[in-house]
Parts: sequence; structure tokens; C-alpha cells
Amino acid sequence: MSLNPSASNAPHRRTVPLTLAVVLIVVVAGVAAAGAAAYYTLKPPAASSGGAHTVTVVDDLGRTVTAPIDPTRIVVLAPSVMDIVYRLGLRTDVVGYGCTASEAGGILNEYSVNQTVRWDLNNSGCIADFPSLDTEAVANLSAQLVLASTLTSAQDVSTLTETYGIPVVVLAPSTLEGIIGDVRIVEQIFPEAASAANALTSTLAQTLQNASAFVQNVTGYSSGSGVPLPTVLLSYYFDSGGYYSYSQGTFGDSLITFMGGRNIAADIPVPYGEVNATYVLSAQPNFLLYATSWHDPYLTSGENNATAWSAAPYWNQLNGTKVGIDVTLLSEPDPTMILALPYLESILYPA
Repeated sequence: MSLNPSASNAPHRRTVPLTLAVVLIVVVAGVAAAGAAAYYTLKPPAASSGGAHTVTVVDDLGRTVTAPIDPTRIVVLAPSVMDIVYRLGLRTDVVGYGCTASEAGGILNEYSVNQTVRWDLNNSGCIADFPSLDTEAVANLSAQLVLASTLTSAQDVSTLTETYGIPVVVLAPSTLEGIIGDVRIVEQIFPEAASAANALTSTLAQTLQNASAFVQNVTGYSSGSGVPLPTVLLSYYFDSGGYYSYSQGTFGDSLITFMGGRNIAADIPVPYGEVNATYVLSAQPNFLLYATSWHDPYLTSGENNATAWSAAPYWNQLNGTKVGIDVTLLSEPDPTMILALPYLESILYPA
């Protein structure tokens, strides 16, 4: 298996949408995040920092951050984080959220249409975060806290914290279990959301437990007579050189495991990278799960992103089952990803 040297061979009519490009732009930061896998289960809950109105937490990059308790002006810089914020009843505390510049798609290049409706998002609340974050705009909102993912660069985090004095907590889990840890981090900052957080983490933990039990039962692993797991390529985008996917130590790899599959991209040398098309052709995965519902202003007239996959390399020569899945379920490590596990498992094990 090899990693293609660059994306320069990508079709000129298409650029990688930002929602999907998260995993491409943050390879270096992603390596650090991968090293913090499931850290929440290894560290005790954060204690109060000693100030009456602050709390100290450890984020997914191992950074110790002192944040105000129950802040009322927060900026959210990733859809996966917004999912947690919304589910904990904190949407009214959000004063801004990261979006691409309007000429590159605006809010729809980072959030799906369904998300903008559900979370009441529009371009008026956008803060440009690509190719770099407008840190001054964050400061002008009098933000008390920024909740980010590794989409936000280390330099921008430094500017926010050191220049403007705004604490930044990075939520970037490398396993599905880590998503539960992220909910708990947010709960520590927002004690007012404790009841919602307890209910949510209980549901998520039970869903993960059920998913594991289902796979053990259907494959026979629980009785020791295991059957081979189906091979899976989970791809959020493609270009002429291959398919972008997830290696070991990433939430994408963890997702495939919980679904009951074996990741054919597990050995690519970076957390989020391109699997060479010829390798995919030779591997002939039993299932190719590909992302749909992303916004791409460069699609040709009359084309949608589901039919666009027909241009993927060797597409017609890949004999496994191909299933289009909303990109938010494949590229955003959040509670929704866990809650979708029964649906995803039913794809691999329809009986």
C-alpha cells in the first residue's frame, strides 16, 4: 500500500469540500491527537482550578486549559463539536461558528443542510476559519471560550490564548469511546448541562456496548468460532490517485471496528491519507462505504456528489458492495456517529 505523493492530480472541476478536508489539512495535528486516544479513561476528572468561577480541564491534545465555568459566549469551530454543544442544550450560548469564506461555499462547505436547519445556523454567524482562522473576529465577539478541533492550527490557538486571552479547548477524539470523553469535558466546563450530559453519555455507552455485543454474536466470536470479518474501505473523498481514508489509531478505524469490519486502509502511514487506487483494486474490499451529501460548488451542471463517485479510479472494477452514506456519519466524530452504529452495522450484516 502506498500514499500518493500529492493531490495535484485531482480533477480541476472539484476541490475537496472543507467538511471533508478537515482530515487532510490537519495531518500533523492529527498525529498528536492520535497519541491522546481515549485519554479520558486514563485521567481523573478535572478539578476546580481554585478560582470560584473557573475549571481546569485536559483536552484531547493533552493541553491543560483553565476555562470559565458556564460561559455564555462561546465560539464553536467544528461541526463535531457543535453536535455535542447542541445535544447538551448549550446552543444559545454560541455566538459564532467557523465557516469557509462565502466564495468557497460559506456555511454549507462545513455544515450539511440538515445540520444548518437543526442547529439554526446561517452565514451571519460565520467566522472565516479556512485557510486560516479570523482570530480577530473571534475576539471582537467577546468570546469567553473557544471549542475547536484540530482543524484550528496551533498558531491560531496560540494567537487566541496568548494575544487575546481566550481559552481554547480542542476536542478531537481518536476513538469512538473518546467521543464520550469529550462530552464529559464539556460537562466539566458547563455544570449546568450535567443532567443532559449524564443522559447522553449513558445512551452512547449503551450503544457502543450493544454494537460490540452484536458483532460478537453475529460473527461467532463470543463462542470462539469466529468467522472472518468483512473487509471495508471507508472513504470520505477521492481523486485520480486513490481514495482518502483512515489508518490505525483514528476515529475512522475505530468506527469500522465497531461496525464489525476490517479496515483495508489500516496500514497507511499517516492517520488520514490516500490509499493508492491500485491497492484498492487488488484488495477488492467487500464493502466500499463512500461519503455523500457534501457541498461542492465545483460539481458540473446536473451532477450530484453521489453520481460523482462514478469517476473514482477503478470504480466499475471494484466488485464489493458500494453504499453511499451521509458524510457527517463518516467524517465527524461526535455523538451522532455513535448513534448511527445500528444503521451502519446493518449495512455489513443485513440479515
